[in-house]
Parts: sequence; structure tokens; C-alpha cells
Amino acid sequence: TDEMTVEKDCAVAVFDIEKAGAPTIEPRFETKFWVETISSSIMKQWEETSTPQLPGSELELKLPPINSYIPTNFELKPLPADDSSHPLLNCSVKVCIGNGKKMQWYPACVIKFKTEKNNHLLLLHFEDEHEQWYTVDSNIVDTDADTLEAGFESSFDNGKVKFKVTAVPRDGEGIVFSYGDADHDYDVEDGVAFPPIPPASPESRLPQLVYSKNSLKLWHMQDRRFKRPLADLRLNFVCDGMNDALKQACMDLFCKLCADALAETCYLASVCELGSSLYSNDTGFSIRVNGFDDKVMLLAKEVLDVVMSFRGRDGHTCLPSTIKDSRFDACLEVLRRNYSNSGMDASSFVTGLRLLCLKPSTKSSFSKLKALEGISSDKFVECMNQVLQKISVEAYYHGNVCREDADKAAQMISEALTIHHRGLPKKKMPSKLIIKAKEAVDHHLITSPTVDPTDNNTSVEVYFQIGKDDLTNRVLVDLLEHVLDEPFYNELRTKEQFGYEVSCGARWTFGVLGMSFKVTTSCKTADEASARVERFLGEFRAQLESMSDESFMEHLVSLAKEKLEMFDSMEDECGSYWSEICEGRFDFEGHRKEVQCLKTITKKSLLAAYDDWLHPICHKGKPKKRRRVVFHVIGKGTIGRPTVDDPSEIGEHVDGLVRDFHNSVKGETWGKITF
Repeated sequence: TDEMTVEKDCAVAVFDIEKAGAPTIEPRFETKFWVETISSSIMKQWEETSTPQLPGSELELKLPPINSYIPTNFELKPLPADDSSHPLLNCSVKVCIGNGKKMQWYPACVIKFKTEKNNHLLLLHFEDEHEQWYTVDSNIVDTDADTLEAGFESSFDNGKVKFKVTAVPRDGEGIVFSYGDADHDYDVEDGVAFPPIPPASPESRLPQLVYSKNSLKLWHMQDRRFKRPLADLRLNFVCDGMNDALKQACMDLFCKLCADALAETCYLASVCELGSSLYSNDTGFSIRVNGFDDKVMLLAKEVLDVVMSFRGRDGHTCLPSTIKDSRFDACLEVLRRNYSNSGMDASSFVTGLRLLCLKPSTKSSFSKLKALEGISSDKFVECMNQVLQKISVEAYYHGNVCREDADKAAQMISEALTIHHRGLPKKKMPSKLIIKAKEAVDHHLITSPTVDPTDNNTSVEVYFQIGKDDLTNRVLVDLLEHVLDEPFYNELRTKEQFGYEVSCGARWTFGVLGMSFKVTTSCKTADEASARVERFLGEFRAQLESMSDESFMEHLVSLAKEKLEMFDSMEDECGSYWSEICEGRFDFEGHRKEVQCLKTITKKSLLAAYDDWLHPICHKGKPKKRRRVVFHVIGKGTIGRPTVDDPSEIGEHVDGLVRDFHNSVKGETWGKITF
């Protein structure tokens, strides 16, 4: 039919069943249906209507705003000409070199590539620490990395020096070194031979300090391992006078307010796989921005603008315009709730109690909650004006970013600090002090009830303090953990079912080494758990002394392999280097040095360390003096649980325990530790 109705410019074909005539019947299911031709005019109008077009102005429909964080450039930045990339870079090779009248094969690894006067040059590092440049032959200049594998053979210096590839690095792996000897490689796998140690990375492959001015330092490293268009910017702000509970609590609230103000911005960025975080610490706060390098700095500037809006406001008592007044009470309530819920888990609470006792600069959640009583926005702003008056900034820019990008980042951060920036002098930087545990036969016992009065779990941590960090002791502590971990778990957890969480591990706290043993149980008392740890340490000495040379070597090799493992991701690599910067060690290849040191450790030196630090009996058969602190967090209905009438008073009880511990050692610390 030609009949048609038009509704809002849309053509509709009308079907009249009375005029349609007899239906056609489908033979299988006897379904009735009619067939009718749609007129050409309707078909034409439908075709015109189906053409994509913007809606009319009368509909008031609008497209969403363009997300400014959508990345558009995914290109990898070029590497410096004097340290560029080549498929053979980081490979392990064997080179045929003349030795007198004989030609011999020597293992080496390729550590550097550069182009000089139209020559392609590779730097090889040999086992005896000797290094030599070789010219890449023209037939392998454009070798495809995908076709390169172990067994590939070619030559350097126009065919004069033959070589063959013995190992190729995996994606994300650095320099690999292999002797190319099947028997030796199998021995390493079997744990009877020490793994080869790769050479030190060139300085250009490690973080470099590229900006240091007016209390702002920026480190930079261009990614070579993962080859992704990603970047990671990390900043640590050290503030003046972060020495009391009120200022630390205000810093926590400051971070919550800034994160709240940035919620919409960070959501738009997260849609484009850009992440950001803002968190407080004992000395200030830290910022992290990561994702596609094309937009990382755009997001970083937005975050810094909000954070720095609190600076340069001396005399002001109102919140900056970036923070909505109505959000102050909401964020304050969330923070108070977080403080109130802190330590509800017995296992995490006992670890937190240890850190409170060892780090006098750290204030408990309970003391910070009390410090916030009656706080107003005016008082908060006054406190933050004091805290942010003088700051020092350490930054690290890592990933698909060249030196020029790092210079721009330093400039952006410097400008974001505002014209009111006053740096914190180095001599006024807060010292990270650690309490020195008393060396005695009897241990110092710190006992607290669980925060949750209905929690039946009891958690015990026995902590042994060893001393200031040094390479040999650090390696010995790691090796002790490796040797003790499995038998400790096997005895207490698997065989005796002493607790559902049993672990031991090395501890590194602001440059002080230690070792802790933890048991969390619901079937034993705290005294039974700590006594069982002590009995284990007494009995294990005989096992350690009788350990075979083969077993000892297996532990050495296994630990060495762990320390030489490649980074799993760019984030993992960046985090490792960033921790070195924040701790002030700047030992970016500490793992390699530790493996070199591990190679010199003997069973005798390990046994001596065990006797000195952990064993309860001295060589004369008498109880031994050790730096040992025992922490008990005792659950509901368990013998030894301290009586605290009001659960809300547990916080004051814990703070009292910490003060008593500090007084018992007369506040003595290990002093300022430098590396």
C-alpha cells in the first residue's frame, strides 16, 4: 500500500489486515503471515533517515566533553647515541680470541652499544672484568631481535673475531651472563654451583641526579628493559616540624582532602589508564603519578596545583578555593573512622606495635585520633601553614622519558612549588632514629589486649635487633631467613598446628637490621607461643651445625638466584630504585653486591652469626645476652590478657606501653645512620 503516516519526520508504513487478503501459511508450524511491498517513497525516506547526522538543536543533546587525558603519542623516545639499543645488547656470548698460538673461547656479555663515525660498536665485558670494544660486522648491523637466539654465530671486526650467542635476555631482563658450558649451567640449576654474576650496569642505565636546586632534587632514568610508552613520576615531600601527633594527623587529613578534591580529575585519568596516589608518612607526604608518558605530566600538574594551593597562605584561616568547605567535615569523619578501626586484626596490630616501639617519630592512630578532638577547619589551616612553610622535595622520573623530558618535569615541579617556596635546609631534615633495644639475658615484654574485644586470636612477635646495616650482616640475615623459614613453619605450623600464621623474616628498619618470628594462634597462649619460638631457636642450632656442604650450597645458590631475578615490571623496577632514593642509600645495584658478598659466606660464618644474634645459650652453656623484644597481643578469653575496663581506653594503654619501653632504654637510639 501507499498509505503512510508521518510522526516527527519519521515515515511509517501502515498495514491494514482487512485489505491484505488471505494469509500465507507456513507449512511446518502453520504460522500465518502476509507479504506486502513497501513503497519506494517510504524506502527512500528510511534510507535518508538512516544516514548518520547530528541531532537537531531542539533536542538539546550534547556530546560529553573531550577527555584531555586520552593519550595520542605512543612512540618510544630515542636513546642517546652513545648508549643506544641493539639486538645483541645484554646478550651473553662466547668470543674466540687468540692466546699465544692457540685460539680459545672466552665467555663475555654485551653491555653497551654506540654509533661512532658510521661504525657500530659493541662493548664486551669479560669474566676477568676486562672490557673491549668491537666493531659490528655489516651483515649483523640490522639483525632482527626476534630471530636472535642462543646458538647464533657471526663475527666482529670484519670477520677477525668469531662469536656465538650463549644466552638471550627475556623481555624486561637486563644483562645476562652464561658460561656457555652445559655442565656448569646444569650445576647451577641443580644448586651445586654458584650462578654467574652479571657485570655492573653502566651509569647511564641507572638513575641519575639531573636537577638539584633550592631543596628540590630530581632523579631520572630512561627505560630500556620493558619498552612501553609508560612513565612513572614519584615525589616525596619532607616537611618541617612533623614531630607531634597533631601535625601528623593534620597531614593525614590534608592528603584525604586533596584526594577528595581530585576525585573527578583522577576518574577521567583512570579511564585512560593513568593512575595517581597521595599518602602521608612520618615526615611529610608522597605523590605518585603513572601511566602513558604522553599525559603523565598533565595529570601531575593538576595534582600538584591542588596540593600546593595550601602553601603561601600565612594569615589565612579558610580553606583554599580548591577544597570545598562542605568536604572538610566529611573527610574528617572518614579519617576518624579509619583511626578507630586501626589495629582490629591481631597480626597486623602486633607488627604495628613493634614499629611504634622502634620508631619514636611514629605516632599511633590512637594518639592522632585524640589530637583531632575539637579540631576546626581554621585550626587545621593554621597547622598546615606551619607544616608546609618549609619543605624539601625528592623526585624520580622513570620510563619512556628522555633527559629533555626530565628537565621539563623539574621545571614544572619547581614552578608548582609557588613563588612562596622556602626550602628545608639539609641540617634541619628530620633524622630517622631507631630505638636501640637493651642487650640482656631477659627480654623486654610488651603485652596488649586486642583492639577488638571479641577477637579470640593471639599474636606474638619475637624481634631480635642486630645492629646498623652493613653489607655482610645484611647478607647473613637474609641467608638465616632462607635457612630458617621452612623448618620453622614445618615444625610449628605443619607438625604441631601451633598457630594458623607462622613466619619468620629479616627486618630492615631505617638502616637497622633485625629478624622477627611471628605466631598467630587461637589455641595457644602468648607465653606458650613465645616459649616455643625460643625452644625452636635452641634446638635448631644442632641442625645448622650438622648441615651438609651440599645443603648449604643449595641455600646459597637459591638465595643468589632470588637476588639476581629480573624485575617483573617497570613498576617493580621503579619501586626498587625509588626506595633506594627515599632511604638515602642510592645503592641501585645492591642486589648484585649482595650476591658477590654471598659468594664469600661460609657455613662457619653463618653459624657464628646465629650464635651471636639468635641462639639463647652462649658457648659456656649459660643464657646469652641478646637484643630481644617480645610483643604479645592477646585475644578474648586467653590467659594473660591485660584488663582494660573500657575498650576505648586500649589506645591510651598502648601509648603507655610504648612510653614505658622508650623509658626502659632511656630513649637511646642507634643515632643518625648514613650510607
